[in-house]
Amino acid sequence: MKKIAILVLGALMNLYSHPIDIKIEEGICIIDGAERPLIGFGTYPLQDSICTQAIENAARCGYQIIDTATFYNNFKAIAKALKGQNRSDFYIISKVWHDMQSPENLRRDLDSTLEQLETDYLDAYLIHWPNNQIPIDQTLSEMEKLIQEKKIRHIGLSNVSVNHLKKVLEFNIPITWVQVEMHPYFYDHELLEFCFEHPITIQAWRPLDLGQVREDQILLEIGKKYDKTACQVALRWIIQHGCLPLPGSQNEQHILENGNIFDFSLSSKEMEKIDQRAVKGNRWRLKEETGFGFTDEFDFSYEDCWPISSLSR
Repeated sequence: MKKIAILVLGALMNLYSHPIDIKIEEGICIIDGAERPLIGFGTYPLQDSICTQAIENAARCGYQIIDTATFYNNFKAIAKALKGQNRSDFYIISKVWHDMQSPENLRRDLDSTLEQLETDYLDAYLIHWPNNQIPIDQTLSEMEKLIQEKKIRHIGLSNVSVNHLKKVLEFNIPITWVQVEMHPYFYDHELLEFCFEHPITIQAWRPLDLGQVREDQILLEIGKKYDKTACQVALRWIIQHGCLPLPGSQNEQHILENGNIFDFSLSSKEMEKIDQRAVKGNRWRLKEETGFGFTDEFDFSYEDCWPISSLSR
């Protein structure tokens, strides 16, 4: 099978300085020269002892990329699970919440995150949901300072549109990751294409649609051919799109199963069959009734996305 590699060529462009090379056949991604298993572990909504046990299981199964966020309220549980482990063996991602993206609040959020995780740095720090009330240049500038201070290694964005990315890239600050909803019932083809062009590596949250894919007839039918489950087919579909899935589970057997997807590959026809349904699907929307106090910005125009401070004009 042809290798899919996403290379960040920033040394040449003076834009992106953190190469990520995805090697599907080997089941790895190479981040800043270090090899990591390609499948990451999502920790939402795991908390307390359930989260600790799940992380311990995931680490035992070979997972190294761990995704969390301030909103998940599970930093201490993760720290407990990783106590005694070699910190460099794990790539830890966290995300700052919607109302904490001003420079002073961002720094406060990160300091609290590091203290609870019992670590000196994050491998990646992402904006969880965009906030069109906070100038994005100020947020990015502060994130860049945190990289220089070695408190974070990489910057990312979550739950954004192409319009958000167009505005962000104007500041020439390296964006390594974008996290978006992606599963066989929905994917944002336009966003994927945009990220590949620039390039930015995509991580897929909700890759199994909260377990809904488990009984999906299309995926079950494809899975029979390879002696794989519907969930394994869904994850394989994501990585063959050059994206990194972040499945989570409390079940050690499922955790192990989710990582066992590198001994088969989907045909172009099978990929297309899943694509045709997913591209017509509907994403999860954050609405007023969700109760978070804000709404998503997926429908924002370029002009509506993030204000720019007067200092950048």
